Amino acid sequence: MKLSGHNTFMRKLIAGIQAVRQAMAALLVLLLTVPVSGMADEAQQTEYRIKTAFLYNFSRFVVWPEATLQDRSEFSLCTLGETLFGEQLDTLTGKIVHNKVIVVKHFYRLEDALDCHLVFIGEHDELAETLWTLRKQPVLTVSNATGFAEKGGIIQFKLIKNKIRFLINTDAAKTAGLTISSKLLSLAISVTGTR
Repeated sequence: MKLSGHNTFMRKLIAGIQAVRQAMAALLVLLLTVPVSGMADEAQQTEYRIKTAFLYNFSRFVVWPEATLQDRSEFSLCTLGETLFGEQLDTLTGKIVHNKVIVVKHFYRLEDALDCHLVFIGEHDELAETLWTLRKQPVLTVSNATGFAEKGGIIQFKLIKNKIRFLINTDAAKTAGLTISSKLLSLAISVTGTR
């Protein structure tokens, strides 16, 4: 009798997880279709909100090695260098991802960001050195920098026809020990590397 109740519970749990995944995928698709237009300040705020939502969803649709998350109570989402939407990112503090509480941290020195799970790299003079240092760390690297994915970054934002899109470098993700979901890969405008 207990086994039957356990099976029912597991079916409901799996159905609930699938519903959440479908809702998140729908939100991600919706965010891809939102144009970044209007007055300059309003457009910037819209861009910052969209990028913040993308970063949150990237963290949900990427799998980190179990050892990276198991002994930690928080998920560190960090910025490195000069970023214009740090305040908007701070709104993610306290949200839950991978059963961990998101903590947003802002750094200017690479050595401070080595313990982060996701690092958005803003204006930074030493991009090549940063990517070289982080390449084998279980860190999801994201940036606006031109050629970021080609240089070894994992996800690069790109503005196309007033819409924020993104490119993914799967080889860089694999080197970092990260697995990117097929749903996220299907939403990218370009995927380099092997799937």
